[in-house]
This record gives sequence, C-alpha cells and structure tokens, in this order.
Amino acid sequence: MKNIITNAAEITVLDLIDQTFKTGGGPTTIGATVVRASKGPVGEIVQVTYNNWEDYFGMPYPAKAGQHMEGLRHVNDAAQDCAYVNVVRVVADDARFPSLAIKHIDDKGDWATETAYLANDVVTVADGQLICILAHTSDDPAPTVEVPGVNWEEYPGVEEQDNHAYGATLALGDGYLLQVWPVDGDPSTNRSFEIEKLINHKGDWEAETIYSENDVAEFPDGNEYLCRNDHSSEEEAPDPDDSPNWRLLTNQDKRFKINFYDKTISGEEYLLESYVVGIVETDRDDMGRPNFIESVLQQQSDRFRCDLGVSLEWDEIQDTLDEVSKTAFAGGSNGGEPETQDWIDAWDMFRDESIPMFLLFAAGNYDESVLANCIDIAEARHVNFFFDVPYYLDAAAALLWLKSTSLSSRQASCYYCPFGATDEWYGGKTAWGASGAVAAACAQGDANFTGSTPGIHYSPAGVKRGRLERVGVTPLFPGDNLNRDDFYTGRINPVIAWDDGGLVIDDSLTVFFLQSYSRFVWVNRIANYIDHRFVELANQFKHEPDGITYRGLAKGIKAILDELVTSEALSSPREPDIDGDSPYQFTVTQQEIDLWLVDWSFCPTGSARRIAGQPRLIK
Repeated sequence: MKNIITNAAEITVLDLIDQTFKTGGGPTTIGATVVRASKGPVGEIVQVTYNNWEDYFGMPYPAKAGQHMEGLRHVNDAAQDCAYVNVVRVVADDARFPSLAIKHIDDKGDWATETAYLANDVVTVADGQLICILAHTSDDPAPTVEVPGVNWEEYPGVEEQDNHAYGATLALGDGYLLQVWPVDGDPSTNRSFEIEKLINHKGDWEAETIYSENDVAEFPDGNEYLCRNDHSSEEEAPDPDDSPNWRLLTNQDKRFKINFYDKTISGEEYLLESYVVGIVETDRDDMGRPNFIESVLQQQSDRFRCDLGVSLEWDEIQDTLDEVSKTAFAGGSNGGEPETQDWIDAWDMFRDESIPMFLLFAAGNYDESVLANCIDIAEARHVNFFFDVPYYLDAAAALLWLKSTSLSSRQASCYYCPFGATDEWYGGKTAWGASGAVAAACAQGDANFTGSTPGIHYSPAGVKRGRLERVGVTPLFPGDNLNRDDFYTGRINPVIAWDDGGLVIDDSLTVFFLQSYSRFVWVNRIANYIDHRFVELANQFKHEPDGITYRGLAKGIKAILDELVTSEALSSPREPDIDGDSPYQFTVTQQEIDLWLVDWSFCPTGSARRIAGQPRLIK
C-alpha cells in the first residue's frame, strides 16, 4: 500500500490524520522476523509454528554465541500464540553449503604399459590407486602415487566434495554420475550419503553357478535377466520364458536406494531419509508416482536435491555404484557475521505485499540502520513493528540508547527487558529481549473475537496478555532505579517483575513522541486493521462503474466500522460537542472520473494504562 495518490490504477491508503492532540483485516496474528540460525533455508520466507520452528532452524545459538543467540528465542516466544511466524534466515556472503559429486570411473585393474587409457580410468599401482586425468597411451616407467606424472593423479575415491553459496546453480560436469546437495540450508558435516544397490550384475550367465535373488546375468540371446529365486544353475542356459528362476530385466528394475544419515547432539547416527529411485525419467513406482531420482527428491524431500549424468548406460552406472561408500558431506560453513546490508536485504523480502504479516519483531537485532529499514517496511505496509533496547544496558543507558537512534514512528514500539531466565535449551541463565513476546501478546488479544472481528483493540500489555513465558527470572541490575515517567517520555515500554516471580510487559507506547493517540500501540492496530479491511473491500470494486462502486464502498466501509463498534474497538467521542456522538464518520466521493476517495474518521477505545484512586476523609 502506498501513501500517496498517483495516476496508476491501484488502491491507496493515505497516512492517518491524527486529530487527537492533547495538552498535558484478514488474520492479524501473523508474525514476521529475520534471524541467524545454525541451519534452515536461506533468503526465503519460511512459515513456522510453535511445533515445527526447531525442525526448520535447529536450536537457538547458546548464550556465548553473542547477539544472534536471541533470534530463535524470540521466534519461540512469538510462535506460542501467533497463528504462525514468517521467518527469513540470514547468512554472511562467505557461508558455504556442501555438495557431493560421484565420478563415473572405469576400474582397469593393475596399470599396464602400452595401454590406451581414458579420463576417469582407475588403475592400481605399487603404492595405491591413480585416476587418469588425460587420455594417453601408457609407457614405462610406471607411475606411482608419489610420482604420478602429468597423466595421473592420486585416486581418493569415487566421491568428490565441493561447496557452494546457498541457492547457487550447480552444474554436473562431464564424467560424473551423480551430484547431491542439501537445499535446507544445513551445512553440517554430521550428514552423510550412501547408495545401496538393489540388483547385482554378474556378467555372462554361467553353468553350475550359484545365483541369488536380484542377481542379473546376460544370457546367450544378448538380453539381461533378473534372478527371481536363489538357485544353482544347470549345464545349459534355460529358456527365460519358461524358467521359474529368471525374467527379463526392465527399466523398472534399474533402481537403487539412496540413504541420507544425520547425527543426534550426542553424535549417534540415524537414518534421516531413504528412497528407492530409478535412472529412467519415465519410471514410476507402484503408486504411479515418478520414480526418477531427480523427481523423487524434488517431490518428496525438503532437504536434498540431485543431478544425474545423462550419457551413462545402466551397466556403467552399476560399475560406479560398486565403488560408492558412505560419505559425510564436507565443506559446509555458516560463515561469519552478516553485514548490515545482508540484514536489510533479508528484511526487504517482507516488502512484498503478497506475503501476509502484521506483527514485525526485531528478534534481538540492535543495528540502527536495520531497525530504520524495518520501520520503513512497517509504515509502507501499515503493520506494527516491535524492537528491543539491548537488555545488557541499565535503565539510564537504555534511555540514552533509544534517544541516540532518533527512531520515531507510530508503527514502532520499543521494549526493555533486563532480566535473565532459565535457558530451556542449554540450562543455566540467559537473557534476551521481549519483542517476540509482544507479538504473542497481540495474538492473545486478537483471540478475543466478536463474531469474525478479532480483538485488535486489546493492549499487548499487563498480566492478562503481557506475561512472558519465562521461569527462574533474575534481574540483571537489581539495584537499578527505573523511573517510569522518564520511560514514558522516552517512549520505552518496560518489562517488570511481577509478584509471582514472572515477567510482565507493562506499557503499550509507540516511539511516536507527540501527545496524540498515535502514541498508543492498540490505536495503531485498530487503524491498521481498518486499512487492510479497506484494501480488501476496495479490490472488490476496482474497475466497477460509478453506481456499483459508490454503493459497494459505502456499504462495505460501514460494515467494517460497525463491526468494530460491536467489538468495542470503537467508542463514542470524548468531546461530543466538537465531534458528535457517533464512534465513526465516513464519506465516499468521486474526485475524478477514475478516482474515488473514501474518507473515514473513528474514535478508538481507550485502555486503562493509568488508574488513580482518590482517598477522601469524611468528617
């Protein structure tokens, strides 16, 4: 939503006109944030809930990891009550993710002189194995691992490790059978890859030989046949059409199993994923689903992808599979600290208006440039943004910190939570901010529906909604003096210790420094809700003729505002002599042949931030 009227055919919501100066739509419980994490997709928006965020992004970093240990703790706080949270993982430019390529090799046995060798031929020499890197005809003296010459290099195995930037396009080079890489952003070397053969090539059929189920032999007719039963062959090759022990090998038999393993925190390996796959693009499994290896991973795996060589025959692939061993992925790294621009680029994904989100929270990011960018996003999209003062500052330093940032917006709110609490992941005590918990408090208020209208007017503060789900609470500055008037003037919402030992968000101010209603969070949530409902309404009548447009907009905006009156989000004006007694007013006028203006004013409900008792003596 833009804040100005242009000549483009689009819906516009103008900036809120706040006339409350004093002297003295859809679902609203969707959170959004950017975090650092040990794993998870990079540069894309992942929709997580309280039950699955750890599956995507892993455990939060421990306290000793520094500032970015906060991010996932805020996600955990917010996800407890939000419908879901849209999370973007940010990494530094030097982050790398592993890939594993399997070379197609031809094992030629012992090296021999006067022999034509091709690239990827493997030979055995006195001190190990070599792989040919340049086609040539061999000559004395014999190469060695120590002195391989220009045509050979030491053969480390068929598996070749590499790494790449996340999202990079990987191309399978000539001479390779298969390349496999993770797409879920996990750089961990705890993972490994294994190929398990399902059929065994035995070469030409031979008499008086023991064959086992799934052995494959080439018969005198030139075709390959699959052994059905364990047996010992007779003196002459049987007719496969009449044999109970053999049947013709088909493309559906040209399959193998791929296994992916991972390790628990204690280092115990377990099977992560396993698939039976084929090499033929038209291959389908018994359920009719594609069985081609690339298609199987694309459709069934959220973690891995692969690329299969296109010029290899099945028997060549089988020879290579004989050489493949279980191999750990290597070369992955989460890199160093993301730069400011990395964070800004990640947050900018939420500028896309097709991405639903209403509750932005900084999740422990204190970079002033990043916070300013978040506020710009919040204002452009008419949503709320919650951020924190660094928890490690005392009260006086907290006030100075926010003042030094010069951040100001009716959409943004700042919170101060100088408390440690029990770390449910690592034990001991850890401190982190409250911005994720504020999103959860908003969600708790929204859950108070009146019909289909959420309770967007409930202040995200106080013991009913503003409690933080933390135990073992200890203050970081037990002797600190928190001056509530100074915090009001500085527009910082404090988190305070409650009588039962818990923590409570104890105010609901925005970082808007004028003495108007826009300084309150719930007022802006009401305004934002009307804005989004208006956009939904206006899109229904965009490009409709005048009569339909007028009737539709007038009826629709009245219904939106009436619902808010019913839910008690709107109330009668506090100065009826000036503003009348209606909770809202609106007009629908045609400004130009192609421009309609819907102008609405409303009186938001109050919230008992301040309650005064007046004792009196009676004579």
